[in-house]
Amino acid sequence: MPAFLDTITESGIIRGALPLLNRAGQSIAPLMLSDRLTATSLKKKWLSRTTFLMGAPFLFLGMSIQLADAQLPAWYAIIFLIVYTLFFCMHGLNDTTYSTVLGKLIRPDRRGRLQAAASTLGTSLAITLALLLLSRWLKTEGQTPFENIFLFVGGAMMLAGISATAMKEIPDQNSIPAHRGVMKVFQDAWLLLRTDAVLRRLCTTAMLFIFSQILFPHYQWLGLSLPGASRTYLMDWVIAQHVGAAVFSSICGFLADRFGTRSALRLLISAAVFAPLIAVVLADIGKVDWYWITFLWIGLVPVTLRMQINYAIEIVARHHHPEYISTLNLCMAIPFLLSPLAGGFVSWFGHTGPFLGVSCLIAIAAMLTWTMKEPRASSADAPL
Repeated sequence: MPAFLDTITESGIIRGALPLLNRAGQSIAPLMLSDRLTATSLKKKWLSRTTFLMGAPFLFLGMSIQLADAQLPAWYAIIFLIVYTLFFCMHGLNDTTYSTVLGKLIRPDRRGRLQAAASTLGTSLAITLALLLLSRWLKTEGQTPFENIFLFVGGAMMLAGISATAMKEIPDQNSIPAHRGVMKVFQDAWLLLRTDAVLRRLCTTAMLFIFSQILFPHYQWLGLSLPGASRTYLMDWVIAQHVGAAVFSSICGFLADRFGTRSALRLLISAAVFAPLIAVVLADIGKVDWYWITFLWIGLVPVTLRMQINYAIEIVARHHHPEYISTLNLCMAIPFLLSPLAGGFVSWFGHTGPFLGVSCLIAIAAMLTWTMKEPRASSADAPL
């Protein structure tokens, strides 16, 4: 997505707005609709619908490129940002629903390995498709490659949404909650943070760690600005990121099941400290052929986000899962208010300072993991 945006505008501030819109959509939409999700007896309905709807923005972007038949104008960046935000609203609802289904159907000491297995299978399929399709698409110039990518991804998500309807799930016996206004939703989230010290420590750690995601658009920009770089390197970086996610997921899935989710978070967040440092070193050396190591390392970011949610659903009874997940997501949205400013700093002063600053913040998060409680022994989840 950042690479596509750079074909419309090269503004660092606009590129820096992507993480803000990303996290705002993922945080606010689930918070506003957490009551409805809790009251839904079959959570798979939400999982199916949100997965299906996640494909619509990609199909819209793909068809827009097709209809433009050349180069989308600079003003299309505004439409892109709106569509990008809508996608992440759906993504946030989907992620919350997925975590709720996970907490309902999978016992805590099996989640890590099952998610690792899913990550390995998904990674294998993604790498195969990247080699077969992405390598061909990226050889063409302009925005044409993104047309094929977006149409393919949109169609795949809609098929995934349809497949989720086949999931076996026992209906919950939930009462319909009273409707909460916008202010009440935020007040309740604040009350949770005030009264639950374990959640508060998790959210503090997550807020510091999430600064790593603010750099996501700039990793691609930095790599493509190196001598000898071309768009074809995107395929190598996509593959490296998927491999990294599978490796970290396998290691930390075992740790989480054997020793508890806290141990996995300690390893993941400590390792995340080095991702910005690796990017800075490789960029200073100017070796684009080795830049894939950066993406191998940042493959741990989505694994860490998943482990943080797993931790959140272990510290509370199942019927409170949507509230805790949405509160965690809301807290992680706060640092993203600085993402346009971070994008401006990268454009104005270079990448080194912002990247090193983020690395320091993640280091503080890593230290905080050693003060977190291990909820496994007193988990509110009953094995199913």
